This record gives sequence, C-alpha cells and structure tokens, in this order.
Amino acid sequence: MYIHLDHHGGEPIYRQIIEAVKYQVASGQLAPGEKLPSIRGLAGQLKINPLTVVRAYEQLQHAGLVVMKQGQGVFVATNRSSTPVGVRRKAIAEMARRLLAEAARMGADRQEIMDVLQAEARQMESKP
Repeated sequence: MYIHLDHHGGEPIYRQIIEAVKYQVASGQLAPGEKLPSIRGLAGQLKINPLTVVRAYEQLQHAGLVVMKQGQGVFVATNRSSTPVGVRRKAIAEMARRLLAEAARMGADRQEIMDVLQAEARQMESKP
C-alpha cells in the first residue's frame, strides 16, 4: 500500500492516512479482505509515530472500512456496504480534480474536457 504524505500541508498526518485508505478502497486498489500493513510496519515505512497509525486505523474501523483483528492485523472490510457512496464520490472527485488540473495545464477549456469525457464514456458503454 502506497501513501504519500504532505508534511508541509495543513492536514494532519492521520487524516492523510485515512483519506488515502478510503481512496484506495473506493477505487479498488485495496480489495475487500486485503490485509493492510501492520501499525509498526506502516509507521516505519512513513517514518511517523506508530500512535498516528493507530489513530488512523481506529477511525477507519469506526467508519466501517477496516476490521482490526487482535493478533492478526488490520483488514479491508469485506461487506460491500463498507464503501459508502460518499467515499466513492469523494474518490471520483479527487480523480476529476487531477484530470481537470492536468487538462487546464494543457490549455483545454471546460467544453473540450466535457466533450472528451462524454466520448470516452460512450465508447466504454459500447464495449461488451
């Protein structure tokens, strides 16, 4: 599991971990039942205090996105309702922001972006 932390931004580290896991669950990068890194493992990988990871994992468990099993680890929740519409929409919105920013850097206007998105959606729908 890859998580990029912004140590200079205003968002707390534990919130960044939560948002990264939510995004990866919503986008399918983390599958239901998949084991997450251990608390110590993720803390070591990110070079942060293990208590920060504990806080993030506990909040993810409270939200129903992960299950913490004593002595076994932390796992992505297996029930499909664990990816609520709000989480999925937030992940899609983040992808859209990145797409829009990149397209704007290339000089595309809103109408061109919408035309391309609609054409791609039609093409995807026409494939079996």
